[in-house]
Amino acid sequence: MADYVNKHVAGPPCDPKLHGGHRIGIVAPTLGDAYNACVNGPSGLKAHNPSVRLVQGGGGGHVYWPSGAEGLVFSTDDARSVDRLRAGGNRCLDWWEELAAWPLLDDGCDQAIFGLRLGSHPRAVASTTPKNRKRLRELIADPDVVTTTATTADNPHLDPRFRERVYSRYAGTERGRQELGGELIDDVEGALWTRANLDQYRVKTHPDLAQVVVAVDPSGGHAEGNDEQGIVVAGKGVDGRGYVLADRTCKLSPDGWGRRAVKAYLDFKADRIVYEKNFGGEMVEAVIKTAALSMGVIVSTKDVHASRGKVVRAEPISALYEQGRVSQVGGFPELEDELCTWTPESGQSPNRLDALVWALSNMMLRNQSVSFV
Repeated sequence: MADYVNKHVAGPPCDPKLHGGHRIGIVAPTLGDAYNACVNGPSGLKAHNPSVRLVQGGGGGHVYWPSGAEGLVFSTDDARSVDRLRAGGNRCLDWWEELAAWPLLDDGCDQAIFGLRLGSHPRAVASTTPKNRKRLRELIADPDVVTTTATTADNPHLDPRFRERVYSRYAGTERGRQELGGELIDDVEGALWTRANLDQYRVKTHPDLAQVVVAVDPSGGHAEGNDEQGIVVAGKGVDGRGYVLADRTCKLSPDGWGRRAVKAYLDFKADRIVYEKNFGGEMVEAVIKTAALSMGVIVSTKDVHASRGKVVRAEPISALYEQGRVSQVGGFPELEDELCTWTPESGQSPNRLDALVWALSNMMLRNQSVSFV
């Protein structure tokens, strides 16, 4: 990838009015990743062109080529860094390093794209270990995106002993398929749901419903960078099975998500809105009831207390899916991505998953992983 960038800079100017003719973006999960891998690393820009200079600054760094072309170094590990992608000026080429590992992948891609508007053919090139993230799958499926893959075995520069060691340990495993073979694995080892199971019991319609619940998992207190409010609607059929009816998850102000939860309550004629008491329960109840008052309606609410850990709470619901006792009514891509990729080690906050667990636990379980107040 560094060789590609250097050759681009040495080619015809994308904007002849600019000194050096090119402006480049180098985007990585962190600034350290960008400096150590993309610029200074053994496969970085300086290894291919020793005349490249890196000048590091407080908010990021600048890369300079002898021709006068310039590059800016960006990270995607917090909201302020992502904002720099929008404010960093127009660019003709971006190098997106370890794209699937970007902490703020969606926002990072969106903001970076806005900066790619210099010259007649602005573009981004990405290098990454394939990980099952929705935005990566969308990019791969985009007809305007060209993809190439290579395996660890294709690398002629590796020490044969290292290659033998990693293949001996990981060949045939999911991690080996991903890290060594460059495969995009749909299901993540350790995740509690599989796509095959979701597809097996998926339905287009549902029977009459004995209960309907809207569950809310607010964003407060979760990992930095995830400000979604999980809002999932589920029902229990007269046949005793659970049915997931809607995913209304959003990124809105308290008034906005409160109204969205109340709207879901009205749309599905729900019996109650449930929410977690452990974190900000009084705030959540106040937001929902204030939204309902402003909409001229009254809603029934119930708080739930998480007496056990997230995985332990989710496992009984996952088991219901495995037993064929829960169906998705239609498809919910973002929710299903979260179900099939989240593990405790992922570092992500599963707002949609949490809301799903609250909704189904309220109707399908008694005195297991949650208690209802």
